[in-house]
Amino acid sequence: MAADPTPARARGDRLPSTASTDGADASGRSWPPLDAPHERGGAPDGRRRGVVLGIAAAAVCAVVAAPLGALAVAGGPDDARRSVPTPAQAVAEEAEGVALHIAPVSATTIAAGQPLTVQVEIENATAEALAAGTLRLTRADDAIDDSDELDAWLASTGATDTEAAPDAVTLGEAETRPVSAGSNAVVSFTVPASAIAAAGSAPVLGLGAELVVDDVLVASGTDAFATSAAPATSATSVAVVYPLTVPASSAGLFDAETLQEWTSPLGLLDRQLDAVAGRAVAIGVDPRIIASIRVLGSSAPTSAVEWLNRLGSAGNEIFPLAYADADVALQAQLGLTDLLAPTGFGDALDPADFPEQPVPDDGGDGGEIDQTEAPADDAATPPPGETDPAEPEPTPPAPGEVPSTEMLLDWPYTRTDIAWPADDTVATGDLAVLDAAGLTTAILSSGNATVPGDQVGAAASIDGSTAVVADARLTAPLREASLADSDTEWRSATGRLLAELALDSGDSPSALLATFDRDAGEHSERVAATLDELAASTSTQSAGLAEAIGAPPTARALVDLPEDDARVDSARRMLDAEASVAEFSTVLDEPALMNDPVRRDLLAMLDVGWLGDRAAWDTAVTEWLAARRATTEAVSVVPSSSVNIFARETPLPVTVLNALPYPVTVIVSADPSNGRLVVDESVTASIPAESRSTVQVPITAGVGRGEVTIAISLTSPTGVPVGRTVYISGNVQADWEGLGAGILATAVVLFFGFGIWRNIRRRRKQRVAEAAEASEPGSPADADPQHEDSKSD
Repeated sequence: MAADPTPARARGDRLPSTASTDGADASGRSWPPLDAPHERGGAPDGRRRGVVLGIAAAAVCAVVAAPLGALAVAGGPDDARRSVPTPAQAVAEEAEGVALHIAPVSATTIAAGQPLTVQVEIENATAEALAAGTLRLTRADDAIDDSDELDAWLASTGATDTEAAPDAVTLGEAETRPVSAGSNAVVSFTVPASAIAAAGSAPVLGLGAELVVDDVLVASGTDAFATSAAPATSATSVAVVYPLTVPASSAGLFDAETLQEWTSPLGLLDRQLDAVAGRAVAIGVDPRIIASIRVLGSSAPTSAVEWLNRLGSAGNEIFPLAYADADVALQAQLGLTDLLAPTGFGDALDPADFPEQPVPDDGGDGGEIDQTEAPADDAATPPPGETDPAEPEPTPPAPGEVPSTEMLLDWPYTRTDIAWPADDTVATGDLAVLDAAGLTTAILSSGNATVPGDQVGAAASIDGSTAVVADARLTAPLREASLADSDTEWRSATGRLLAELALDSGDSPSALLATFDRDAGEHSERVAATLDELAASTSTQSAGLAEAIGAPPTARALVDLPEDDARVDSARRMLDAEASVAEFSTVLDEPALMNDPVRRDLLAMLDVGWLGDRAAWDTAVTEWLAARRATTEAVSVVPSSSVNIFARETPLPVTVLNALPYPVTVIVSADPSNGRLVVDESVTASIPAESRSTVQVPITAGVGRGEVTIAISLTSPTGVPVGRTVYISGNVQADWEGLGAGILATAVVLFFGFGIWRNIRRRRKQRVAEAAEASEPGSPADADPQHEDSKSD
């Protein structure tokens, strides 16, 4: 729950504190200063006289007035002023976390002239048991007629400056039993009507309580309640806004089981709708709830469909929050030109859930179907600020077709121009971004805008933009009441809310605005009870949100409250991760199947509800980013051992893993580190869903043999790198050197063979020439037969 902006409250009563005051009793006798020393061996004379006077006063009142109850000590209009432990007795550190809640037993206001039964709840939120002590009930001595006096009384909790603490009158004391760690105890007081009447006819009565354990003031608290003694005044117009949301999660859509649980009787959404439907409160609804039911079509749980119909006929003013209640102020501070929105729901739609509607039977006579419904009256439009009670379903899709994104998100909202940022998160320039996005009216917390005067309405003009600003004095107790853990705590907070309204007395020039916290849905029973108390109050007049927006605006200045830098940085990292997924999604034939759920989940991660638990959000962001990295690394090359290449041309086997639930298309490329291998082209391959496939990349051996490193990489069909590059070692052993040696040997053989052939041919020519010469007449061979014989030899 957001901190209480009321300076007098801020749930400070949960912290241990001390209070001191000097005063006099009704007879004028002065009490000893409370800072006087207190000794264990005995009390000073003044202290002893104070104790005696206190006992005497209690005895007299017990005789005159009715008993104050089994646990209480009587008190009356002449009661002695309260006496508390000395400031030297500081609050024990181990008591931190003890709180007191004060409220009438069965009402949130006080009826004048009647005895009052008051309950004081002791809440021990510490890890140790709280010992028995004394509980004192007090009331404000001075009349509370305006807001300043109310602030002074509420701020008196634990006051140590005696001049700053307003006077208080003791109404009774009671002994308390020990309170175990993490538990509560309730003490009842019965106060006579005369003790209340002494406060006069003020519109508000202040009640207080102090718990003393072992002479140490462990806890104190103050509350205020409207009374019936005040004269009737005009009612204050109050508009109330409620967020119909679910707890923050990383889910961009909810499954059927979750929706059935939430929309069944007493489920989260069922209880929320019961609390606000038909009551005087405007509803800001998360469109994710509506879309989650509609995408299921015929498979949606019956309870969810009925819940959706109930929302359509609720009659409240209804406007859409951002999808998944994504933080619009954070988006503006991220520098986005357009606010984020769902891009589609195709991945979640099953055509089988949207069957063709059967043609109604015309009775077999071949005639046209009898249309018994009366035509719609186009002129019967609801007045401004009211919701059309007609069936909220948009125009259905064509038979056999799934609905479009617009159909799934369509709803007859009262208005769609409202932005509701988280409390105290809007920075300078954010309103202009929201205006450009069509959200021309912003609901701001009180801390995000200045207050130019005491009495101003909700309507405001800030830097040229339209806004309605929640009233801090009403919003703080409203939220505390809606989140109360016990009946006493709820009556205490609701009583203070009605006290604020009783003091306003219709002085505000226009309607005021109060807003519930984003966590109010988990305490819907308190929401309904608080709204009913507001409706029953004579000091309040219900106003619509349209009335608050349409009132004459008051010029205000924006209080610059940008979001935490660490949160902005985390959101920017998620945006970058989404962009990486969008690039990677080009490996799919339909990239929207991957991009749409990522966008919806991103919006869920920006849910305003995460602001209440930053540690949980930081953890969720880390997990979300890890999941996105896992997505972009789901398609990769499987590393392999070294390969041996013996042939001149051979395919290189590359194994590609696809861990996605969709088939992908990738381009496999191989890049060798040197010329021993040559890769002429890449290979386009389709990998089935959740499988691995081997892709054959053709390679050619270059010149030489030896080691080579081959870089294997993947890209999408659009050229986006996919996964990491994997390096494979290769050993090239193709026979280029043997071929070269063969060629050289052939050349040598040819060379020497040619030489031998030439020699043989020359010898033959020589022999022919010699034979011709010998056969000519007159040759020496003819004249000398002996010579011829020797020659033949």
